[in-house]
Amino acid sequence: MSAPKQNFLIVKLSSIGDIVHALPFLRTLRKHHPKAHISWMIEERFHELIKHNPDLDEVLPVRIKHWRKNINADSWREISKTRQLLKDRKFDWTFDLQGLIKTGVIARMTGAPNRAGFHRNNCREKMNAWFNNRHSKYVPPGGHVTDLCLSQLSVMGNFLAQAEFPLTILAEDEQVAKTFMQENPELKTKPVAGINPGAGFPTKLWSLERYAELADRLVSEMGFNILLTWGPGEEDMVREIASMMKQKSWTAPATTIAQSIGLYKKLSLFVGSDSGPFHLCAALGVPTVSVWGPTHPDRNGAYTKNHRALYHELPCSFCWKRQCPLGTLECMDKVTVQNVFDATKILASEHIKMLAST
Repeated sequence: MSAPKQNFLIVKLSSIGDIVHALPFLRTLRKHHPKAHISWMIEERFHELIKHNPDLDEVLPVRIKHWRKNINADSWREISKTRQLLKDRKFDWTFDLQGLIKTGVIARMTGAPNRAGFHRNNCREKMNAWFNNRHSKYVPPGGHVTDLCLSQLSVMGNFLAQAEFPLTILAEDEQVAKTFMQENPELKTKPVAGINPGAGFPTKLWSLERYAELADRLVSEMGFNILLTWGPGEEDMVREIASMMKQKSWTAPATTIAQSIGLYKKLSLFVGSDSGPFHLCAALGVPTVSVWGPTHPDRNGAYTKNHRALYHELPCSFCWKRQCPLGTLECMDKVTVQNVFDATKILASEHIKMLAST
């Protein structure tokens, strides 16, 4: 009689970059446990990122952010149903890849006998360690968050990491990008550089004027066409960039997360800051140039090659603050248009050499 399937739950709720950085964990877990049933609990608004991932058996969307803002009878009913669902699944293992109190509570609610988590000093909220009973070894600062996630597998024994970032979407999501390109035939007559000015923190934002100046130079000096991409609440930013540009540009249509992935696949270059679109493009293998200030590219940047991260280190750099404690954006402002343009030229040259050698 064959042994029953092992039942695993990954808890990684948000955000786009954090979820992308956890994909190698999933791929490695599947590689070492090909017959296991693997589920992933994620915030509902991000579930498109993993909904069709071939390594997953089940996606469990939740609305924790909504619940916290809307404490009412309907929310309590949803919470109760989620708690019962977690118990009914009878997970053998949970893997808390977020390191927060709320994710620790979720792991504990499952009743799983094995609840893997980070070492207390690697948790974003140290109380998280109370909820998990299998902790990975301490990982010193300076490494990438993807390696931190992978380290959690050590609680199960030795493993060979699979540094892969699969982003699978449906043909209908791909079609949105195909239709847009067909409706804008001039755009695809040259390599397309995507520029996305948005970011989750105000401290991660680079000047719109500089994006416009850079975009003009990418057109006139490097022969790119420019596609301005945007997310919720960012359309005015790209309109302003377009209005300041001397060269022609195109503005991306409104898209879901999955549809945006189809659009990013059309790019030959991406320029932006530490943002969801940057992480998606890096995962897709699109050459990226990124501007950094409050967060550190060694930890949160692109994990693979073919990327350039620009920053000007100050005594207060990499503070991880959403609002600058000094009331400035000096760390971002010190990165000039010339810095980014030079990095783009180097990256483009290396990419051409890499393609020629394959």
